[in-house]
Amino acid sequence: MSLISNRLDQFDSSYFQRAVRRQQTLQNPIDLSIGIPEELTPEHVKAAGIHAIQNDHTTYTPANGIPELREALAHKLAKQNGIPTDANDITVVPGLTTGQLLVYLAIIDPGDEVIVFDPYYPPYPHLAEMVGGQVTYVSTLPNFQPNLQVLEATMTHRTKAIVINSPNNPSGAVYPEETLRKIVEMADAYNAIIISDEIYEHFNYTGKHFSVGSIYPNTITMNGFSKEYAMTGWRVGYISGPTEIIQAINKLQQYVVMSSSSIAQHAAFAALTHTQRPNLLEKYREKRDLLVGELTRMGYEVSGADGAFFTFIKAPNGMTDVEFVEKAADHNLILVPGSAFSKLHGHVRISYGASKHDLVRGLEIIQNISA
Repeated sequence: MSLISNRLDQFDSSYFQRAVRRQQTLQNPIDLSIGIPEELTPEHVKAAGIHAIQNDHTTYTPANGIPELREALAHKLAKQNGIPTDANDITVVPGLTTGQLLVYLAIIDPGDEVIVFDPYYPPYPHLAEMVGGQVTYVSTLPNFQPNLQVLEATMTHRTKAIVINSPNNPSGAVYPEETLRKIVEMADAYNAIIISDEIYEHFNYTGKHFSVGSIYPNTITMNGFSKEYAMTGWRVGYISGPTEIIQAINKLQQYVVMSSSSIAQHAAFAALTHTQRPNLLEKYREKRDLLVGELTRMGYEVSGADGAFFTFIKAPNGMTDVEFVEKAADHNLILVPGSAFSKLHGHVRISYGASKHDLVRGLEIIQNISA
């Protein structure tokens, strides 16, 4: 009898583990592998965390989060996203990956179908399968936009949820409002839930971000503080949605994580309510333009790259994505193969969350190994 549960057969995290090992073992590597912004957590946010510790805000909080943070989030969702919600219909979670698992545990029964657009953030399909869901992949190639005809043909009476991530990781694609409205029509026809991960909403280079939850009540909106506020290690995100789903998630949280970090929640409240918010859009647009311009000059076809801080390119010269990533590592450049994000092999994800200096150095290596 195996000591390990069969459910772990559903996913493979080795590509990311390999990238982390290379961060630790390579000498002064150029890391374009992970979704971390180059900025540090703002000083007032760090100060709020320290203040929380010094004032003994270090005990369990309510499972759904401290009331003042949820009130501030309800105000933010209404004002910035057009999503009318109550603080009681928001729950604070220790990072959106944990949040994704809690959502699936709350809504998915074995055999329920979950539609995921390919390429995808790996937890979307793998956690769904882990709880017994049946995942259907809808390809977005060649331009990383959802194929609406394929989506419509894919949906059945067992379709429980459609997962949307715009701006998208790993492609950087932004789904136009018109596309999102058509997806809503299809979801509504089957009474399906839309799970909308909007963690990159403030990294949208095409115009104003559009939230599906503003027009479709049967939406679970997921967001957090990791990207805009450079709080990846604080592990604090939030979920809003229909009352009964949020209540179910709160029940699960009580048993799975008890509550998110009290210290991180107070820091997140300071981030959200500070008079000055980070404005990283132009800085990241400049890095995006540099990356896309240089890759295009090298002969790569670049699609997507309209948001977030990623682009997803085809490995050159007949190489597989894994071969290209291994060759890059031989030159001290860390990347992640597209096989981690897609059933369609051959692409490589490049993150420009790193500094412009590292991005330039990384592009020089890509030029050399592409020749």
